[in-house]
Amino acid sequence: MPKTQSPPAPPAMDGVFMSVFSSGIKPPKHHQRFRVKSAVTIPEIQHALTDQLRILLGIGNEDFVYGQDRLITNAGAPYHSHFASCAPAHQIRKPTATDHATQINRESSSPLWPMLSNWRSGVGAQAVIKLLAAVLNDLMTEFVTWSYAGNYHETLHLHLEFWVEHLFLRIAHKALCCLDSTSDAQRLPETEVKRYKSMAMGRLGALRVDELFEIIVDWDATFPAIEDLRNFTTNPATRGYLTHGFGKVLLARLLHPGASTIEILQIYISIIRAFRILDPKGVLLDRVVRRVRRYLRERDDTVNVIVTGLLADTVDHDTGEHVASEPDVLSELALELQRRNTHDNSADDGEFDWNNMDWVPDPVDAAPDYMKSNKNTDVIGSLITLFDTKDVFVKELQSTLADRLLKNKLDFNQEISVLEHLKLRFGDSALQGCEVMLRDVLDSRKVDHVIRRDLEKEETWTQLEKRDGGIELHAKILSRLFWPSMPEQSFNVPTEVQERQQIYEKGFEALKQSRTLTWLNAVGQVEIELELDDRTFHEEVLPWQAAVIHAFQDSDAVNQPVSRSISTLAAELAMSPTLVRSACIFWVSKRILHESAADTFAVLERLPSGADGDAAMTIDTSANAQANTAAAAEAVAQAAAKEAEEADRKQKMAIYRQFILSMLTNQGNMPLARIAMMLGIVVPGGFPFSNEELKEFLAGMVKEGALEVGNAGVYKVAS
Repeated sequence: MPKTQSPPAPPAMDGVFMSVFSSGIKPPKHHQRFRVKSAVTIPEIQHALTDQLRILLGIGNEDFVYGQDRLITNAGAPYHSHFASCAPAHQIRKPTATDHATQINRESSSPLWPMLSNWRSGVGAQAVIKLLAAVLNDLMTEFVTWSYAGNYHETLHLHLEFWVEHLFLRIAHKALCCLDSTSDAQRLPETEVKRYKSMAMGRLGALRVDELFEIIVDWDATFPAIEDLRNFTTNPATRGYLTHGFGKVLLARLLHPGASTIEILQIYISIIRAFRILDPKGVLLDRVVRRVRRYLRERDDTVNVIVTGLLADTVDHDTGEHVASEPDVLSELALELQRRNTHDNSADDGEFDWNNMDWVPDPVDAAPDYMKSNKNTDVIGSLITLFDTKDVFVKELQSTLADRLLKNKLDFNQEISVLEHLKLRFGDSALQGCEVMLRDVLDSRKVDHVIRRDLEKEETWTQLEKRDGGIELHAKILSRLFWPSMPEQSFNVPTEVQERQQIYEKGFEALKQSRTLTWLNAVGQVEIELELDDRTFHEEVLPWQAAVIHAFQDSDAVNQPVSRSISTLAAELAMSPTLVRSACIFWVSKRILHESAADTFAVLERLPSGADGDAAMTIDTSANAQANTAAAAEAVAQAAAKEAEEADRKQKMAIYRQFILSMLTNQGNMPLARIAMMLGIVVPGGFPFSNEELKEFLAGMVKEGALEVGNAGVYKVAS
């Protein structure tokens, strides 16, 4: 077939060319080097090149084996391009000459090589070389994602280096030689091999940055991936990429109202552990956790969760074994506190530690306010320094410790251990109140033992024991000024208990002269045992719950369950109706009472038939009902506690009212800030309310006509 040639350039075009170039330069023979058909085949070439190289490099094929595909007993298993399909690293054999020959022979039958020659003739070598570089660049990223995503192992980098050296570079070099006859057919120099291995490790590091949140969440199973990140974060650019990308992921997946405080703190702890390995200097950790710490400070229950976790019981006192952590308690902090107590006394690696021979300067990407001390980068140190002042933490510690010390426990070794560890961080003076609380409880046991021993010798006490056998009264004597305020939910205790309290007071006054007892009936625990027709119930409950169930016993009732209404119980016990309802719902959840009518409850002497054994469906329904009732009881109890707290607050505000009137009368007009400062000085225990709450209270006094507001917000007594 005769060849077709492009028509010669028209004379007009030759004139234009000669007007631009000198006479020694001739115009091109053909104005169009490539035909339109050749340009259209570029995407097709790229697609075919990608498919063929993917096959040769073993991407997407989990059965791809380098060299011989059989297991050699003495040498080990062959290399698989898919990491999860490989045998353990110590079982993979090094490629032999036979493996190399087998692999090269297998690759020689690929249709890629004749395709390269045809593409070189059609579109030119340089165009195909550019396509080859772009395709290989994408395939390296594709291979890393396909083979290593979700796979974490210490020897993973060896697998990647093998793939780069024996597959990626060799095939890329062979393809380049087919396109460019001037290329050296010999193997690439070692420097080039190292450069491409470093490039592949960078792709692996970028993958680990994308997976970092999953790595942090499942830290126990994924910690080998941190080594991949260490090889990646070797310069400020990659370090910035990691912190910026991970910060965005934290904002989207963790720092939102849908995540509980415990979940956020658990991930925060894993972040600290992971980043201390990734960057021992703590610069990356400092940059990542700033947003997390700021978000935790804004949550109301953060301090409570931290303190509760520190005081969690991690050992069963009966068996001495570690107990499983509760889902709503961050007991991991208690274990961490025990592990880190030896680190607390270690020397700080600060700027002026002249004896530290391992000192290195801070990284160049450290923030201006970067903290040099490693004490703030361990788990406990990071959490207790979360707030600007330690008073917030100490106040919550006192409140939580008070709840634990008021329980009936055999010992308080856990609380003593936590206080000793925290004193190393806060100092003795900050935890003096906690020390007094602990000493009160321990001394109360001795005092209670002496008082009861003396009372048992008296006739009145003996008569009460004979009349009301089984009732025992034990008291914990608290120092009022050192314990947190306890809202008093007043009610009438049973007569038997009240008689014992009066005798116990006399015994205490005889032992501790010039001191008197003030009973806090709503605080403490009551161990009760209820005998019903078909069962016996034994448990520790709150005093007001015990008082309500005690009101249901009636020796005069014959063959009829005792029934009480909410209003009757509230009047009889001098207890708020909300608290009475909470107690009744609690006993309904324990299947001791049932609501026979609206706001009326009766004793459930016998369980309904089928609830204790025959019908599994009935049992499940009953269990669900109990869970729902228990939740309702807890909600009502919280509402009752809130009412008591609000009443206590109003009572205190009445006292503050007198303070304010006296100050303004004696010292003249004052602005809001000075009034708050003066109240903080004169009020015993400090003024517990913020300036905004004080402003609202003063506005109420102005509305009542007790105060007036002058210029610049100055308050004065109304004339």
